[in-house]
Amino acid sequence: MKRALCLAVLLCALAGTLFWARERFQPTQIPLPTSKQLTVPVPGRVGRLNSFPATIALSPDGHYAAILNDGYGTQESGGRQSISVLDLKTNQIADFPDDRFSEDAHQSYFLGLAFSANGDQLYASVGSITDPTGEKPGDLGNGIAVYSFRDGKVAPERFMKIPPQKLAAGKKIAFGLRNARAGTAIPYPAGLALIQSGGGEKLLVANNLSDNVVLLDPTSGRTLQEFDLSTSNLVPSSFPYTLVASRDGRRAWCSLWNSSRVAELDITNGKVVRWIPFLGSKDPIA
Repeated sequence: MKRALCLAVLLCALAGTLFWARERFQPTQIPLPTSKQLTVPVPGRVGRLNSFPATIALSPDGHYAAILNDGYGTQESGGRQSISVLDLKTNQIADFPDDRFSEDAHQSYFLGLAFSANGDQLYASVGSITDPTGEKPGDLGNGIAVYSFRDGKVAPERFMKIPPQKLAAGKKIAFGLRNARAGTAIPYPAGLALIQSGGGEKLLVANNLSDNVVLLDPTSGRTLQEFDLSTSNLVPSSFPYTLVASRDGRRAWCSLWNSSRVAELDITNGKVVRWIPFLGSKDPIA
């Protein structure tokens, strides 16, 4: 009798504990003023990063995830922008601030981050409006920052400049972006995509403020192809943003921030072959 009573008490206590645990860790939905919802507790592991993480690139071996932080920096980073690296096997995060991107720098990371095919290098897009060609001491101008990548560690290696882009006939520059020489537009590189074909690799770059995409030789920095994605006589109008490429390197797609469409690029023949429309404004200058 005593044994049965003890067992009953134990089962009741266990049931109460399980009920408490279930209630304690039951996900709760918190409505936000943006019409979204926040779920707490947050599933998985929450890691601390530098300010404004804008994009993530996965290393070819799947071991690391690199994060581009292009905000104003934090106290820990000394007010500098950085690239963080998450080790996907250990869940450890390391941060690598770059002195060239301090709070008073005349250039900034933007949106593009990509690994080289062998994973030994990282490419990051860099934009500048105040000094677009990097004439002043310490200024980089517009282009691609190239970093070495070894065992999860990032180190500056070199910088590939992208010069102001030549405007097509009849195009004009928007007021406020006329810091480049006449007849050219500030590129301000955004999204990046690695193109692998013919045993080599090339880097595709979406230029946000010159309404074009360029294909670069990542070794020399030489421009191999250009794709005009402007949708108006005023530049910028379409604002090329992100890029993805097919595995065979023959096709790529570029989202147009201000045009509610995606441009399909034929990399082999250097042509824009299709415009994929989305729901957008009927006003051509909206």
